Amino acid sequence: MTALQNLRQILRTISESVEVLPAVGGAEEDLERPDFEEREDQIFNKDESIFDTIFECDSSRRMPSLYRQVPPIGRTKNHFFRYFLDGSFRSYFLGTLLENERETPVYFAQVGACALRREDDGTMRREFLQMENILLVGKERLSEALWTRLETLASETGIKLVDITEKDTISETLSDFDLRNKAAGKVRFVMHNLESAVIQSVLPKLSNSSWLIVDGSLLFNPTLELLSKDGQIKPVIGVAKNFRKDPQFVFGRGPRAERYSIYRLLADLRAENRTAAFSARDGRLVFWYVRLREQKHLDYPLMGVVKVELVNPSREPVPTELIDLISRTLVAERSVTPHGQDRRWHVHLYPIFLAECAVKESFLSREVVHHFLKWR
Repeated sequence: MTALQNLRQILRTISESVEVLPAVGGAEEDLERPDFEEREDQIFNKDESIFDTIFECDSSRRMPSLYRQVPPIGRTKNHFFRYFLDGSFRSYFLGTLLENERETPVYFAQVGACALRREDDGTMRREFLQMENILLVGKERLSEALWTRLETLASETGIKLVDITEKDTISETLSDFDLRNKAAGKVRFVMHNLESAVIQSVLPKLSNSSWLIVDGSLLFNPTLELLSKDGQIKPVIGVAKNFRKDPQFVFGRGPRAERYSIYRLLADLRAENRTAAFSARDGRLVFWYVRLREQKHLDYPLMGVVKVELVNPSREPVPTELIDLISRTLVAERSVTPHGQDRRWHVHLYPIFLAECAVKESFLSREVVHHFLKWR
């Protein structure tokens, strides 16, 4: 509550020197867009669209097959995944600042990332949680004097001031004309930085028999750099529920090589099976797809499938046995699923769902934010 009281004081102070067009009702929540994860996958892989290198090898050195069975291995047999990390946010449009001919939207957001640890008996407990309260405005749309005043007020109250117009890997692809749209990317950028910080905190607790699942891609920096250190594979995978739909895959060599769209590749992928592992970033990252659920209860071929990423610092083919083990233990994480609570239920991993809930439970309620954040 203190954060809102401090923010309300900032809003009151600023409204004394510039004109304000308040949001209807005082604070209008911006809802998360499920397709933003797909857009991020396109951003992180913007320089690659055709994947033609199978980057795994088994002990027999035979050419890997395009599909492999990966029947589930539950935690009672191999408690492989111990830690689960997700980030979330709530973002509110507060209004528009008008300074002479300049204008900028104003946003307040609560951003968090949480890692849960699962005990031997299956109970979950919170291991790490990082939260930030941020105020977002467009620096380039304000005078230097007003921006400096905002910086001073934010530092005095412990609220992080974020410039919507500052370039970053996510929001830079969005139009500078519409800062409201760009603000959504900026909030996600802050969230991913928090996730990277939590990954760094969890890393010392991991081992070859105690892995971490991160919700989403591992290609975000500084996460990629963090997991690329020392030349050894870190016990961390990224699991994406939404991913780009435009890549092409080439399987085979010479005149027998076949090209697959992602729809064709995944349409023939059966439940409890995975695709071959492909190389990205010249082998620095290996990824593959796993079908968690049968298609007969789903609407189209891409439902029930997750994309799995593994950072590969050595840039050598990854053992097929390791990819199989990751996939088999991952399939076992599909239940219990939050059916009816999230339209992505068919690709949810329940511990990741709990990590997301832990973050959201730490946020202030929408009703409280709506009540407190009103311009004078």
